[in-house]
Amino acid sequence: MCGINGFNFKDLSLIKKMMALTYSRGPDNQDYFETEEYTVGHNRLSIIDPDKRSNQPYYFKNFILSFNGEIYNYLEIKKKLILKGYNFQTTSDTEVIIKLFDLEGINSFKKLSGIFSISIYDLKLKKLYLVRDVVGVKPLYYHFDLNTKKFIFSSLIKGILVHLKNKQLNYDAINSYSNFNRNDYRETFFKNIFKVLPGELIEVHNGNFKKTKILNFEFTKNSNKNELNNDISEKFSNQFLSDVPVALSLSGGVDSNIVLQELLKNKGTNFTNYSVTFKNANNFQEDHDVAKRISNYYGVKFNSIEINSHDFKDNCEKIVDIVEEPTGNQNAISNLIISKNVTEKVLFSGDGGDEVFTGYNRYRSIYILSLFLKINPFKNLYLKTKNKNLNRLSIKNSRSLYLSFSEQNVFKNAQNVYKNFTLIKDNDLDQILNHTLNLDNQPNLSNVMFHDLDTWVPNDILIRNDKIYGNKGIEARVPFLDKSIIDSYLMLSDFKKYGPFFKSKNILLKNYKNYKNISKFVLKKKLGFNSPFAGWLRKEIYDFGKEVLSKDYYNSSNIINFEFSKKLLEKHRDEYCDPYLIWNLISLQIFLRKNNF
Repeated sequence: MCGINGFNFKDLSLIKKMMALTYSRGPDNQDYFETEEYTVGHNRLSIIDPDKRSNQPYYFKNFILSFNGEIYNYLEIKKKLILKGYNFQTTSDTEVIIKLFDLEGINSFKKLSGIFSISIYDLKLKKLYLVRDVVGVKPLYYHFDLNTKKFIFSSLIKGILVHLKNKQLNYDAINSYSNFNRNDYRETFFKNIFKVLPGELIEVHNGNFKKTKILNFEFTKNSNKNELNNDISEKFSNQFLSDVPVALSLSGGVDSNIVLQELLKNKGTNFTNYSVTFKNANNFQEDHDVAKRISNYYGVKFNSIEINSHDFKDNCEKIVDIVEEPTGNQNAISNLIISKNVTEKVLFSGDGGDEVFTGYNRYRSIYILSLFLKINPFKNLYLKTKNKNLNRLSIKNSRSLYLSFSEQNVFKNAQNVYKNFTLIKDNDLDQILNHTLNLDNQPNLSNVMFHDLDTWVPNDILIRNDKIYGNKGIEARVPFLDKSIIDSYLMLSDFKKYGPFFKSKNILLKNYKNYKNISKFVLKKKLGFNSPFAGWLRKEIYDFGKEVLSKDYYNSSNIINFEFSKKLLEKHRDEYCDPYLIWNLISLQIFLRKNNF
């Protein structure tokens, strides 16, 4: 975890301002490098080889490196480089990256297994290279001025905003947010500030820049599922490399407990478990209680973190400031409270297990529907009724299947509370999709899961975790989202995923040998990272919601229908109604006021 900033011109004052804004991501060391044509600044969070010899920007020959993340296979690569005649002065992955680049150029990025956003500048060619990991764990943003040819990049949006004279709202992002509870477009909520997409290489040279999709998934549809135990053991072990203390965000579910089992094999009990408990909310305690019982059983230090309704109200504005854009996921508050209590620099979680190994109930529904679609006598008809399940009988492609089970299906009143709401349809996804843009369009579960990995995972789960924990100098690692794990198991046949009895996580539970160690503890019913937010919104924080969703708080009536929003909030108070859409609106209102849009 680090903060990287840079641009293709000289401005010492600007780079210092940018580094000040990304300081929390890397409080252990700050340094910069500048020439007439290039300036780069780095905030370091020291995890591998904390010695100053591994500080960045890192120099080798004519190359200047500043990167954020971790390379999990760096020791393997280092051995090969030594055989090629390279010598090493550090024990860091940083030195491995730059020397591999010296040997292989941009092809070197394909050899890296890890989570990263990398910038390398070639002093001879006066050329800048930026690349982001294939899953999109580490964020990276850029702005390019067509008139001045100035190119600027940063780990955070605010690092670029400090350079811009004016900021403008991107209404396409608003529309994506109203459809999916996140922004899936390349362009952020701020006009002319863009994401480097997962797996993308950007080259900046002579006042021009080129974008290339350089990193791709390499799926093996016939992987030997019997190798899963070894795959998890090997890949997770690589991710556990750290020269500083580590911790685990533990729940009562399968995924984080598999991470726990692997941590125990690699670290003994030399780490800490953290779990959330909710005040005066007994219905949400089981997950925490199971995590505590498991921790005590194995003798791992356990820290319980209590969250109450005031935490939601008191941290709403802080969350938007940290994430830099509206965040429709109310679990962001829980992430923030956890981040305030974790004292270790590295925090593991089970995120990604559900997305790769069919942990969600909707995945089972999609699988069953896809089986019916194969023999469906109505497949040549176009059904448009008030019954969504009936309409699904006429689905003909993976995009329609994905949209049918997306957040569009969760929000019941988005078209009423959002003025100028436009439903995003199949063809509109051409402007959104990255890895799955040219995916074969068969309406099956594997394709829908790949769409989720391409959109929801990087644009909600990963960006939220990275920024919230990064704000406290904590690196969030997600072992289940290792590229090799995804390559081997995401696109296995749908039947292999569920088996003959339609069992969620069938492959994982049948083939992970240590599952028997945790099966007596873990929750059998899927809970997810739930909170009593919906109930609190009806009572404890109802007045706060009413205050924010009003013109008196901020007049954004060109975007939000306040009259309907008020009715929606009142209806939810009296009977459960669209609480996640209400949170979506609250976060947006805070964002709009903060930026005076």
